[in-house]
Amino acid sequence: MRADTPGRKPRARAVMMLKLKAMARTVRETIPLTVFLFLLWIIFTEKTNWEHLLLGFIVAALFARVSIFMIGGKLDPNLNWKVGLRFFPFAILLFWEIMKASWDVLTRVLRPSLPISPRIIEFDSYLDSDIAKTMLANSITLTPGTVTIDIDGKRFYVHCLAQEHESGLLEGKLERMVAWLFAEGPDDVRSLR
Repeated sequence: MRADTPGRKPRARAVMMLKLKAMARTVRETIPLTVFLFLLWIIFTEKTNWEHLLLGFIVAALFARVSIFMIGGKLDPNLNWKVGLRFFPFAILLFWEIMKASWDVLTRVLRPSLPISPRIIEFDSYLDSDIAKTMLANSITLTPGTVTIDIDGKRFYVHCLAQEHESGLLEGKLERMVAWLFAEGPDDVRSLR
């Protein structure tokens, strides 16, 4: 079909509309993360002159866009705002778990009489999405005394420093926190307790 035929313009217009809708969806997905990262930039740099604010906004927007691109639409668009709002309480709870585990590992180092019994455990997770499983694996690894070795489907392999770390992990608090963050799992774990 030649460019001057009447049927050509409506098709080009439809393609252009699809591209604009996709671009608008991308912008909507990127805004919450951009705002969150920009606020972190302001808090951490403690600079409020326009050069730093402009640089912070550009970096936040680029990082948010790359992150959304790497996630590749694996996150439900309706969930983006929930995850954004839930991330701060999740980060505080994760920080608390890290502090408790750090204290435990420190006391084991300073008191050699405390038992250290390294072991590798495996458990099945009820998390479905790759991003939720990755967040759980990273949360486990960030917590001193535990390291995620491998994930095979829904099965996690974790190295634990002591029996207490194993029982704490099998208790499932971190998994419930991640399930709450991404609104996944059985209905009884979708609320953070």
